[in-house]
Amino acid sequence: MTSTDAPPADASDNATPRPRSLAESVGATASRLQQQYLSTVEDRAKTRARGVLAELRRGAGASPLSQPLIAQRVLMELDPPLDEGLIGHGDDFSPSERAAFDALTLFALHMQSATRPVHVRQRSFGAAAGILYRHDASSKSIKPRVDALLSARDHASRLTHARSLITLMRSRDIGFDYGRFAQDLRALSGPKRAGVLLRWGRDFATPPRTSTDSPSSTLAAS
Repeated sequence: MTSTDAPPADASDNATPRPRSLAESVGATASRLQQQYLSTVEDRAKTRARGVLAELRRGAGASPLSQPLIAQRVLMELDPPLDEGLIGHGDDFSPSERAAFDALTLFALHMQSATRPVHVRQRSFGAAAGILYRHDASSKSIKPRVDALLSARDHASRLTHARSLITLMRSRDIGFDYGRFAQDLRALSGPKRAGVLLRWGRDFATPPRTSTDSPSSTLAAS
């Protein structure tokens, strides 16, 4: 049994965590791993978070069916766990399990060598892409990448474009809300797909009304 076999238990909490929605579960998990990874104290929790993120990063952009051990790690790390109604049955993952896998593996990619928070509550993926565009106006590749993501006709293509944008965001210290991102990825597989893409496009095109459009504002994300 390795040090990454299970999330560290909180001695002050003997009760089983209450299952939560997809956004709550992924958001809380990203926040915990981020806080531990960015800690200035070199302790067991930081070492463990570094190992978990390295493992999850290997699944970024892949299908959970092709990465069963990483998919297992995602489900083990979710704390609080997903509500029972969101858990799959049989030989395939549920839409919520897939969205959690996609979000947390991309989060791990985003966290690679990070010195600032990348899980920024209340900021959508589209808004983060817009910040990237406005802070790197000299680049002619960002808007075409966003357009390609919004027009992609299948999930694999959308993940490829999202991964590309997240890699650029990582280099500019720009983060977004991974709980909301997971919820949006889940919705993209259903009848609300058009609404999510519309919102991402709007958020990309509309400058934020507050100072959160600065890359350094990710410091307030913990």
